[in-house]
Amino acid sequence: YNTYIIMVQSKRNRVVSLTKVTKNPGEKKKRLVSTVRECVEQYEYIYLISFDNVRNNHLKQARADWSNSRFLFGKKKVLAIGLGRSDAEENKPGLHKLAAQLQDSGECCLFFTNDSKDTVLSYFNTYKENDFARAGFIPEETITRPEGKIDMPHTQETYLRKLGMPTSLKNGVILLEREFDLATAGVALTPDQARLLQLFDMKLSDFKFNLIGFWNNGEYTMLQEDVKAETSGDNEDEDIDEE
Repeated sequence: YNTYIIMVQSKRNRVVSLTKVTKNPGEKKKRLVSTVRECVEQYEYIYLISFDNVRNNHLKQARADWSNSRFLFGKKKVLAIGLGRSDAEENKPGLHKLAAQLQDSGECCLFFTNDSKDTVLSYFNTYKENDFARAGFIPEETITRPEGKIDMPHTQETYLRKLGMPTSLKNGVILLEREFDLATAGVALTPDQARLLQLFDMKLSDFKFNLIGFWNNGEYTMLQEDVKAETSGDNEDEDIDEE
């Protein structure tokens, strides 16, 4: 008789790659600085723009309308380095003034363009889009939901109750057991309130661009007086693309 021995490969003998991909934030910052400096050479006007409640869908439309121009987002300190934070660092005269204003502003971006000032002001000063308010937004009016039937799928009842609404389910119908305020005038929205307003398709906030100032031909010009920072942090909103 011939004896055959079958060797079964052990699962423990698998090849495991020891290569680990590590992030290099330094390279990302260098690329952003380089991009800012390239745009300084390419465009005649540089605008400092601030905004509230910004989302990528807002910027997508603006970018489409200004395909011949450039929006740049990123950490304000890094953007300022690209512009030059002093006379010695700046590539062109007056950019350090824009860099200083950039760091003193709230959530903002740089907008590079070769279009005329009148064209830019006409577009951005009239642009407005109604949108859902985020947590922290302060409504100007109280929004009250009356007691009674809520016209939503019955599967939403548990979620509505989790968000704080006094609801119940009877015969497959969601009922609000008592009058409920979705928002209170002068009081900042909580995350749960913001979600409820979205579920009820109630848009309380307006997205718009605020032109703070612009640089052109060696001069920085303020367009808004008494601009104060709304936040001390950098632009790190997950919803915003840097490029």
